[in-house]
Amino acid sequence: MSVRSHFSNSKRAGFTLVEILAAVAILSLVLVGVYGLWSGSLRGWRRGGEATEVFQRQRVVMETLAQLAQSAVYFATSPNLYAIVGVRNPGLGDSVSFVTASDAFLPPSEATDLGMRRVTISLEQDDYRRTYLAIVNQPALGVTDDSKQELQAHVVSMDVSGFFVRYLDPRDGAWYDKWEELNLIPSAMEFTVVFGQPGDQIPSVTVTRAIDLPVADFVAHGTIPGLPQLSSTNEVQRRDTGSLGSPNNNGGQSQGQQGSPVPGGMQ
Repeated sequence: MSVRSHFSNSKRAGFTLVEILAAVAILSLVLVGVYGLWSGSLRGWRRGGEATEVFQRQRVVMETLAQLAQSAVYFATSPNLYAIVGVRNPGLGDSVSFVTASDAFLPPSEATDLGMRRVTISLEQDDYRRTYLAIVNQPALGVTDDSKQELQAHVVSMDVSGFFVRYLDPRDGAWYDKWEELNLIPSAMEFTVVFGQPGDQIPSVTVTRAIDLPVADFVAHGTIPGLPQLSSTNEVQRRDTGSLGSPNNNGGQSQGQQGSPVPGGMQ
């Protein structure tokens, strides 16, 4: 074999530049596909974890609101001290105030000074105009002007953009948007909380729960002779805010079953 023939065979055994470029391109496509699949799986796992965490926070908020309401205290001999007051604040949300024996949302720094306490739950705004659900605790008895100045609002949840409350009147079985009775308390309170803020990746979710007030049955039957026994209203509904209809404005009264539209048309 000549030297020229050996050199020619060695040259044909190697890869051309075009073959190398093609191999690199194919490898790049495979790596991009694998990275895309891995990245998509990672994003899905993170979103699933975030959704689970958000749902857990929502459940804690609703369960604690239910605990506060179920532990409501009322004595007909002192209606001014134990009255339930529900106020509708156009443009921001509702506010409800009542006396409870529950220690939910009670900071340790205030626990030593309070037995039964009056809680005020409302939607507030921080310095950046971001809404949040807040609670204010104060002693049920012996409130002075000095103690009122020291009251502090505590954050229940920063992930709330709407808060609405309705009240079940034991006299006619109708739901009302506000409550100003001193000598009577509602049979139940319905909390509607809109979780989520504008711009969040997870869509806003509206959770509605109606809570029976155990003490209301004794108060109503002691005040209104012959009052029929109302059926239980405890119910939990979890819906996307986009499924809500138009608000029912009927002189502050809204009748119907659970899951009625959010007052004020909150979306």
